[in-house]
Amino acid sequence: RALSGILRGTPPLSERVVMSSYSHAPKSWPEHAGSGSSFTLSVATLLKNMIGAGIFSLPIGLWHASPLPGLGIMACMCVLSAGTYWMIGYCCLVLGVSTFRELWNKVLSPGSAWVIDVTIFVNGYLTLVCYIILIGDFTTKAFAGLLGAEHVLATSRPLNQWTITLFLLLPLSLAKDLRKLAFTSVLGLSVLVYVVALVIYDSWQNSPPELSPDTILAEWRMGVFEAIALYTHAFVAHYNAPKLFSEFSNPTQTRWATFVAVAYSIAFIVYSSFAWAGFRRFEGHVEGNVLRNYGPRIDILIAWLGMGFSISFTYPLVFNSTREAVVNLALTVRQTVRSSRCFHQYVASPRFQELRRFSQRHYLRRNSSLAGLLGPAPEDSGKRLVGKPGSMTSIVIVALTALTGTYCEDVGIVNALAGSLMGVMICLVLPALLFFNTLRVQLQSKSNVAGVDPRALLSKPGAAARTSPMRRWLLRLGQAAAILTGAVGISVSIIGTLLILSRA
Repeated sequence: RALSGILRGTPPLSERVVMSSYSHAPKSWPEHAGSGSSFTLSVATLLKNMIGAGIFSLPIGLWHASPLPGLGIMACMCVLSAGTYWMIGYCCLVLGVSTFRELWNKVLSPGSAWVIDVTIFVNGYLTLVCYIILIGDFTTKAFAGLLGAEHVLATSRPLNQWTITLFLLLPLSLAKDLRKLAFTSVLGLSVLVYVVALVIYDSWQNSPPELSPDTILAEWRMGVFEAIALYTHAFVAHYNAPKLFSEFSNPTQTRWATFVAVAYSIAFIVYSSFAWAGFRRFEGHVEGNVLRNYGPRIDILIAWLGMGFSISFTYPLVFNSTREAVVNLALTVRQTVRSSRCFHQYVASPRFQELRRFSQRHYLRRNSSLAGLLGPAPEDSGKRLVGKPGSMTSIVIVALTALTGTYCEDVGIVNALAGSLMGVMICLVLPALLFFNTLRVQLQSKSNVAGVDPRALLSKPGAAARTSPMRRWLLRLGQAAAILTGAVGISVSIIGTLLILSRA
C-alpha cells in the first residue's frame, strides 16, 4: 500500500503536473472531487476529526503563556493551521490525489514515504498514551465520587488503567472488525459537546467576580512555546485533508477557502471559549486535564464516566493506524535490507549455505520423528499454524502505551510533547514541504511554452490558461511563505520539546 502511488514508464513529474485550469488537465479529477459531501457535512466532518481529548489541556496553556498572549497565540496557530490545510488542498488539486501517501509519493518520492509511517506511529503512540492517562484520571475520580475517596479503586490509579487495558483495550485492539464500534463515534461526540457546555456553564456560574492578584493578564513567559505546542496539537486534522478534499462537492476556489475558514473559525471559537472558561474558573490551580479540578457532583460524574467510556472505545480506532504504521516500517526495513548488496553477498556466502542446509536437515528429521506420533499429515500441512496476524505486535504496542501512561500522570505534558514533536510536524512542516515542492514542480513544468499558469487555487475547470511574470512571482511568493512556515515549525518544535522535557 505504501508504494501504490509509484508511476512507472511516465514522463517526468515536472512535465506531468498541471493546474486543473488547463484545457488538457485530467478530466476524472474534477468529476471525482465534485461528487461528494456538501459544504455543511464537510465542515462537520473536519470539526469532528479536529476536536478531541486534547481540548482538556487548553486551559493550562493560558496559564503557561498568560491569558491574553495565550489567546493571541491560539489565534495565530489557528490561522497558520488553516493556511497549511489550504496548502494541502492546493497540492491535491494540482496532483489529482486523494490520500496523504499518494501526495507524498508524487511530490517527493516513494522511497521517503517511511517519514509518513514514522509520523503516524509517533503521533498515534503519544495519542494512545494520552488516552491511558485520561482513563486513569476519569476512572479514579468517578470511583471516588461513587464509592468514596478511600476505596481501593479511587486510590489505585494503575489498577484501574491496567484492568481496563487487559479486559477492554487489548481485546478491542485484537479485534479484526471494528465496524460495530461506529455508534461510539456519535456517542463520543455527544459526550464531548456535553463536557464543553458543562465547563463553560460552570465557569459562568461559579468563577470569582475578579481575577486573583497572582494572575497577570499579559507578560512574556517561556511557557508560550508549551502553549504553542498544545494549541498546534489541538488544530491538527491535516492527515485527513486529501480524503476530505476528494469528497468535497464543487471545490471551487471560493468554496474551498470558505470551507477552511469556516471550520477553523468555529474550532477557534470552541477552543478559546473552553480554554478561557477553564482558566477563569481555576486560574493558577488549573491542571493539565481541567476535569480533574472538579469535585464529585452528579453532572461532573456523568462527564467523567462518559469521557472514560468514549476514550476507551476510541482507543482501538487510533491503535489500528498506529499498528499499520509499525507494519509498514517493518516491511520497509526488510525490503531495504534484502535489496542491499551486503545482504546478497552474505546469502551467497558458503557459511550461509551451510547454515541453510543444516536447518533444512533439522526440519526434515523433526518432521519424520513426529510422523508416527501425529499420523499422516493433512493436505494443508504446508500452512503454518500461527496466531492472528499482528497479535504479538498488537500486544506489545498496547503494553507499551499502558506502561507509559501509568508512569505519566499529567496529560498536559504528554499533549504538549505530542504537539511539539508531531503536531507541529503534521500541521506546519510537512504541509509546507509538500506545498513548496508542488510549486517548484509547477514552475519547472514544460506543459506551457510561456510558463505554468500560477492562478489561485481551485480555478474553474476548463478555464483558459493565461501566463504572466506577475503570476509566476505569485508562485515564488508561495514558496517563500512555505519556507517561512516550515522554519517557524522547526524552531518551535525544537525549543518547545526542550522546554517540555526539562519541565517533565
